[in-house]
Amino acid sequence: MKKKAYLVSMTAAAMALATACSGGGAGEEKPAETPGAPQAEKPAETPAAEPGKVHKITGITYIYGNPAPNDGEGLKKLNEKFNVDYFVEKVPAETYPEKLSAVVSSGSMPDMIGFEASRSDNFPRWAKQGAFLALNDYIDQYPSLKAIPEALWAPFTIDGKIYGIPSWSPTESSSYFIRKDWLDNLGLAVPTSYEELAAALIAFTKDDPDQNGKDDTYGMAIGQNINPNYAMGPYWQFDSYYHQDENGNYIPGLISEGRKELIEFFHKLNQEKAMTPDFAVLNWADTNNEFYSSKAGLFLVAPRGMSQDYMTSLLEIAPEAEFAVLPPFEAPDGSQGLVAGKGYARFNAFNAKLKDDPEKLKKILEMHEFSRQFYPMAEQNASNPDHDWFYGGEGVGYKIEDGKRQMIEPEKGTQPYLYFLDNIAWVQPDQDPEFEAAYTEPKLIQATTDLVQMSKDYKQYFQPNVGVVSETEVQKGAELTQFLMNEQTKMIVGQRPISDWDAMVDEYLARGGAQIIEEYNAVFKERGYTDRRWE
Repeated sequence: MKKKAYLVSMTAAAMALATACSGGGAGEEKPAETPGAPQAEKPAETPAAEPGKVHKITGITYIYGNPAPNDGEGLKKLNEKFNVDYFVEKVPAETYPEKLSAVVSSGSMPDMIGFEASRSDNFPRWAKQGAFLALNDYIDQYPSLKAIPEALWAPFTIDGKIYGIPSWSPTESSSYFIRKDWLDNLGLAVPTSYEELAAALIAFTKDDPDQNGKDDTYGMAIGQNINPNYAMGPYWQFDSYYHQDENGNYIPGLISEGRKELIEFFHKLNQEKAMTPDFAVLNWADTNNEFYSSKAGLFLVAPRGMSQDYMTSLLEIAPEAEFAVLPPFEAPDGSQGLVAGKGYARFNAFNAKLKDDPEKLKKILEMHEFSRQFYPMAEQNASNPDHDWFYGGEGVGYKIEDGKRQMIEPEKGTQPYLYFLDNIAWVQPDQDPEFEAAYTEPKLIQATTDLVQMSKDYKQYFQPNVGVVSETEVQKGAELTQFLMNEQTKMIVGQRPISDWDAMVDEYLARGGAQIIEEYNAVFKERGYTDRRWE
């Protein structure tokens, strides 16, 4: 496996957590054939729509913020272009789960249904009850669907049938970046193991790495619930089922040997005062501040979601700041790679009744495919007629400033993209997602470029537990996770000995963890995850 440090000179970046939109698509290997039930030899051609026939198409999804007006010019343009009577109800996210449950149980479900990945517990049950259309026979007909990697279909596959379509989110993993200027000042190399990392972070605490003659720096920034988790590969990842118990069952990372090693690592740093001292009560914003105020020397970095404002603030404090992005460490079992983002933050399903109306279904799929087009920066202007229409026309729905597209008063609903169920472009495997285009600071652009390249250079491990719903976890999971976080925090600060690890795990299992593991592994076997094939 290639080992190299990804060196970047930059200042700051506020990172979205890996759970925020985690991340599918660019830089992956060519997708495998679509999994699931045996395919028909060749799906029957969907008949052409009757000339002039207007299909009434309905949908429901969630939205953060205020939805576009119901009579916006963008909706009128959409209806005219596709010759439809189309409307998607967009419900505030905080009330959406209750609204959706009522809609599905009413028996009058719309044609298209949107789901938020983090709040989709009912999806498998409704799919098993026959609420949604099986999509297996349609996937190969549409480029954005055919390009979805096999691993990303698994969360929507039940009994061999695929019932959901993921919206794109990058699979490129996050990593951690360390103050390269501090390493250089101390004559240290970029760490390639936890042992080397601990030595560097302790030196950051004790050896005046910024050479200002003050005792005002320390190792790494960390906050409550042990966040960031500083897992340098899937072996140490807390929320993935990478490890197996003595019976061959996959177990959550929070009770694994990899997690125990990390807790021992944190305990050592805490003893040396090389991590945020009051981390157990520090919220995320304050944790960010520990790093971006040039106090700590290690923090989270992601391929997107970084704040140029935070970077600017750090650069003002430490204009000489440089960073190295840490590559994944080699694990005790020989593995070395990145935890792949799950590839979607939301997904969509279609009403099963659409199978009886193939003309309408074809229209919906065509619209869905159109709204998932990816437009490179060079085409985000009037030179591409599809892009220009989608965003309401240059000078009307959007404008170009500093080479970037800026929306014009989206609250007026001028732009058609606002009305589609899925308007998140699916980036094809051979396309550059151009994450760096979100920034103008050269150092931040370089950091983003290096992170994406790292995702290509190292193996990506998809998490088999993505999309699995355990009834016991729904009832007890949050409480049990918090229990483990609390006990592991005690071990870090010395309030409970790490020698109590097995006792802590036994308590977790007895309080419901064993049932959660059993339920997860039943789904893994159903999906075919019996020999770590998700690697």
